[in-house]
Amino acid sequence: MFMELTVMSIVLASTPRRCEGGESVISMTSSGPRITFTVNGLKEPDILYSADLEDALAKDLCAVPDVRYVSVERADDNLLVWIALDSPTKENREKVFQKQFELIDGFPEISFDFNLISSLNRSSEDFASGAKLIYSREG
Repeated sequence: MFMELTVMSIVLASTPRRCEGGESVISMTSSGPRITFTVNGLKEPDILYSADLEDALAKDLCAVPDVRYVSVERADDNLLVWIALDSPTKENREKVFQKQFELIDGFPEISFDFNLISSLNRSSEDFASGAKLIYSREG
């Protein structure tokens, strides 16, 4: 146990090295802690996303009162985000657009494809059948 703690202390105390040619660094930030991945090699890494990203999407988009559903689906190198509004007025759409810009700035390594639609009292499966529902407002 002492050896493991010593090794972990040394690893955590060492300064990170700078990126060399052929390395990619992916950095994700949101309202939670900062996460950094370093990948060696010439090939770009596959897009990674986690429950933290889904939580950030849900929390940010549910702040707009007329958002009924938020669903996500991974397609190729994009993260499809389906946002259903009860009342897609210009004001509500602009609020959602502002949230989208904030998410794009907060997760620059993710290629988002936002789809804004009217809910028309339909279920989330009616507009994004293969997507994962990450937020639903009842009522």
